[in-house]
Amino acid sequence: MGKLKQMLLMMIVIGQLLGIVMLFINIKIAIFVFIVYGLAMLGIFIVLIVERLKEKEEDDENDYRNY
Repeated sequence: MGKLKQMLLMMIVIGQLLGIVMLFINIKIAIFVFIVYGLAMLGIFIVLIVERLKEKEEDDENDYRNY
């Protein structure tokens, strides 16, 4: 999961910067770059939600408050 998060974050940063630069050069490529940027954002949110659900499940299994 760590490598996937790093890759998606790098795509988000590069996509944001490249999209802004491409707005001045070629608008069609800029739109494509922003679409890829949006998909990377969606991907990182999904990865973080799945990771949080796994962490929550693990916490529920290791809950010793009721003994």
